[in-house]
Amino acid sequence: PLGPLPELNIADHFAYIIGRDDGLVHPEASITRAEVATIFFRMLTEDSRAQLWTTTNPYSDVAAEAWYNNAVSTLTTSGVITGKPGNVFDPDAPITRAEFATIAVRFFGGSYEGEDQFTDIAGHWANKYINRAAVLGLINGKGDGTFDPNADITRAEAMAIVNRTLGRAPHEAHLLPRGEMLTWPDNNTSAWYYAAMQKATNSRDYIRTEGEDTEEWTGRLTERDWAALERVWSDAHDAPGGEVMD
Repeated sequence: PLGPLPELNIADHFAYIIGRDDGLVHPEASITRAEVATIFFRMLTEDSRAQLWTTTNPYSDVAAEAWYNNAVSTLTTSGVITGKPGNVFDPDAPITRAEFATIAVRFFGGSYEGEDQFTDIAGHWANKYINRAAVLGLINGKGDGTFDPNADITRAEAMAIVNRTLGRAPHEAHLLPRGEMLTWPDNNTSAWYYAAMQKATNSRDYIRTEGEDTEEWTGRLTERDWAALERVWSDAHDAPGGEVMD
């Protein structure tokens, strides 16, 4: 980014994804480039969103009326996301592990000089972003020393990185009782991603757990209606003077 780094809201722990129409959260499915842009757009602070807001972009495949246009346009202005050759964004394409790591680490700035953190990223276009993300603790490899940068990232892997980017520290021992939070039939309690997916799909109050780098949930919050909020934001920025409404 050429200007000030966009800021993420790390204080308020609102859910940033929802399940699908079938009642499942699909942790092992892929996630699209448009969906990823929307997640980070929702997690911007109000000040950053107001400062960077735009509904125009250079992409031939992102129409003004597309549900993801505000997110893609604003995050492109911020320098956090970029398109592909030919002035396209390819919004419905699944996002790769390298692309996702690159987006997440751009919120932190800085650069990387040193040895590769993984054995399969030498010469990769995202080499420095991947290394920087690894050093910051945002990403993990595959356990065999590789990162598999060109593989499509799963929703669970993406949510784990988003949580780390937002400073959210989930631990299944400190979640709310199952009857007091949203749960999903396909988010198995024995899966490595169980707590990460619960963190992504539940809005809650919390306190930091004393002596631990985790948080303890103290109550559930009403889920945000993100579509309604985006209409409010759009109306505010279309108003004379660009007033931002509560």
